[in-house]
Amino acid sequence: MMYEYTIEFLALEWTPPTGEAAEEAGNMVYVCGETGECAVRDFREEQMAHLQNFMNEMGGKGWELVQVLFNRNGAVSFWKRPIADLEDINT
Repeated sequence: MMYEYTIEFLALEWTPPTGEAAEEAGNMVYVCGETGECAVRDFREEQMAHLQNFMNEMGGKGWELVQVLFNRNGAVSFWKRPIADLEDINT
Protein backbone atom coordinates (compact mmCIF):
# COMPACT_ATOMS: atom_id res chain seq x y z
CA MET A 1 0.00 0.00 0.00
CA MET A 2 1.22 3.50 -0.83
CA TYR A 3 0.71 6.54 1.39
CA GLU A 4 0.72 10.27 1.01
CA TYR A 5 1.95 12.43 3.87
CA THR A 6 1.35 15.92 5.18
CA ILE A 7 2.77 18.02 8.00
CA GLU A 8 0.43 20.45 9.73
CA PHE A 9 1.03 23.18 12.30
CA LEU A 10 -1.54 24.05 14.95
CA ALA A 11 -0.97 27.26 16.90
CA LEU A 12 -1.64 26.94 20.62
CA GLU A 13 -1.52 29.79 23.11
CA TRP A 14 0.96 28.93 25.85
CA THR A 15 0.77 30.87 29.09
CA PRO A 16 3.73 31.49 31.37
CA PRO A 17 4.01 29.07 34.29
CA THR A 18 2.00 30.32 37.26
CA GLY A 19 2.03 27.29 39.51
CA GLU A 20 -1.65 26.65 38.81
CA ALA A 21 -2.65 23.13 37.85
CA ALA A 22 -4.58 22.37 34.70
CA GLU A 23 -8.34 21.91 35.02
CA GLU A 24 -7.95 18.12 34.89
CA ALA A 25 -5.04 16.18 36.35
CA GLY A 26 -2.75 14.49 33.84
CA ASN A 27 -2.99 17.10 31.06
CA MET A 28 0.76 17.54 30.70
CA VAL A 29 2.93 18.18 27.64
CA TYR A 30 6.64 18.83 27.08
CA VAL A 31 7.20 22.31 25.60
CA CYS A 32 10.14 24.62 24.92
CA GLY A 33 10.18 28.35 25.66
CA GLU A 34 11.42 31.23 23.50
CA THR A 35 14.87 31.10 25.10
CA GLY A 36 15.20 27.38 24.43
CA GLU A 37 14.50 26.02 27.91
CA CYS A 38 12.13 23.04 27.95
CA ALA A 39 9.78 21.84 30.68
CA VAL A 40 6.69 19.79 31.37
CA ARG A 41 3.67 22.13 31.38
CA ASP A 42 -0.05 21.99 32.04
CA PHE A 43 -2.15 21.67 28.90
CA ARG A 44 -5.26 23.77 29.50
CA GLU A 45 -8.70 22.41 28.75
CA GLU A 46 -9.40 24.93 25.97
CA GLN A 47 -6.10 23.93 24.33
CA MET A 48 -7.13 20.28 24.55
CA ALA A 49 -10.49 21.07 22.90
CA HIS A 50 -8.73 23.02 20.11
CA LEU A 51 -6.32 20.15 19.48
CA GLN A 52 -9.11 17.56 19.64
CA ASN A 53 -11.21 19.47 17.07
CA PHE A 54 -8.19 19.73 14.77
CA MET A 55 -7.43 16.00 15.08
CA ASN A 56 -11.07 15.07 14.43
CA GLU A 57 -11.11 17.32 11.35
CA MET A 58 -7.98 15.67 9.93
CA GLY A 59 -9.29 12.17 10.76
CA GLY A 60 -12.55 13.01 9.00
CA LYS A 61 -10.52 13.69 5.85
CA GLY A 62 -8.96 10.23 6.05
CA TRP A 63 -5.64 11.25 7.65
CA GLU A 64 -4.01 9.05 10.31
CA LEU A 65 -1.84 10.75 12.94
CA VAL A 66 1.75 9.50 12.86
CA GLN A 67 3.34 11.82 15.43
CA VAL A 68 2.80 15.14 17.17
CA LEU A 69 5.54 17.39 18.57
CA PHE A 70 4.89 20.37 20.82
CA ASN A 71 7.03 23.50 20.73
CA ARG A 72 6.76 27.03 22.10
CA ASN A 73 4.36 28.10 19.33
CA GLY A 74 2.05 25.11 19.16
CA ALA A 75 2.02 21.60 17.79
CA VAL A 76 3.54 20.15 14.63
CA SER A 77 1.73 17.02 13.50
CA PHE A 78 2.67 14.39 10.94
CA TRP A 79 -0.12 12.57 9.09
CA LYS A 80 -0.48 9.82 6.49
CA ARG A 81 -3.31 8.30 4.46
CA PRO A 82 -3.46 5.52 1.88
CA ILE A 83 -3.34 6.34 -1.81
CA ALA A 84 -5.94 4.35 -3.78
CA ASP A 85 -3.73 3.99 -6.86
CA LEU A 86 -0.75 5.61 -8.58
CA GLU A 87 -2.91 8.07 -10.53
CA ASP A 88 -3.86 9.78 -7.24
CA ILE A 89 -0.23 10.80 -6.73
CA ASN A 90 -0.38 13.27 -9.62
CA THR A 91 -3.69 14.88 -8.60
